[in-house]
Amino acid sequence: MIKSFDLNNNMPFRFPINDVVIKITTEKTTVTLPLYTDNYSQINQQEFSLNVEGVAYYYASNGTYIEVTPYKNYNLHSLELYLNGSIYGAILHQRLILPFHGSCFHYNDCGIMVCGESGAGKSSTTAAFSFKGADFLTDDVTPIVFTNNKPQIWAISDRIKLWDDSLVQLKKNKNGLYKIGPETPKYYFPMQSDKGNLHTLHQIFLLEIHEQKNVLFQAVVGINKYVALRKEIYRKEYMLGMAASEGYYFKQITAISNQVKITKVYRPKNIQIEDFCSILKEFIQKNN
Repeated sequence: MIKSFDLNNNMPFRFPINDVVIKITTEKTTVTLPLYTDNYSQINQQEFSLNVEGVAYYYASNGTYIEVTPYKNYNLHSLELYLNGSIYGAILHQRLILPFHGSCFHYNDCGIMVCGESGAGKSSTTAAFSFKGADFLTDDVTPIVFTNNKPQIWAISDRIKLWDDSLVQLKKNKNGLYKIGPETPKYYFPMQSDKGNLHTLHQIFLLEIHEQKNVLFQAVVGINKYVALRKEIYRKEYMLGMAASEGYYFKQITAISNQVKITKVYRPKNIQIEDFCSILKEFIQKNN
């Protein structure tokens, strides 16, 4: 959702959640009685601050309110990148909405989340499926909510971040797109989205790059499902100052582990996106 204000008549902010109030300030609000502090952030269960040198100081509280204090000569795209990443994650944690570092699409009557380290192919895989007819749901950050104790993907994204080379492979033109940051060859690509709706989560793929030539699939079972999912919590380090979140998420991750198929996918480093997605598509169709 585009907010109603902008900075210096430049591109207005976008933020996924409509009911969050965002204000530009010149005075920094500090966290009251932080339970965790490092060189960049202060955290307690309902307050969060992040200082990004050369970009902005951010403050978020109660899952509903954000203040942004830009620094001199800030770059708007960099400012927005942190707002829609680290600060968005803090808002979700404050609301006790479990966020995963993953991208999602709906394909073959199956809600699918793709997780993995940066560069593993979460966004490019999701984009490739979506460009071929799957329903795009989320990119990079995936909020999971529960209805009747069933995990649901909150479809809340309307764009996807793609590297320059991924756009080339997917035959998409970068003209008219804007970079996520001034020095990063990665672009926001607008997507048609079922924004705001919920989709049941059926399958999770954990992508990992390996040096072999073939795509390999390995089912994750038992307690390993819980361990693997906890590693994929978006900004899980925030929980060092959010004790309530840790216990709340334990129950939710356990429920996901009991209901959702989890598969580790070893992806060759240089495989083309379309080739990888063809193999993944065949796996989904056989195992749905």
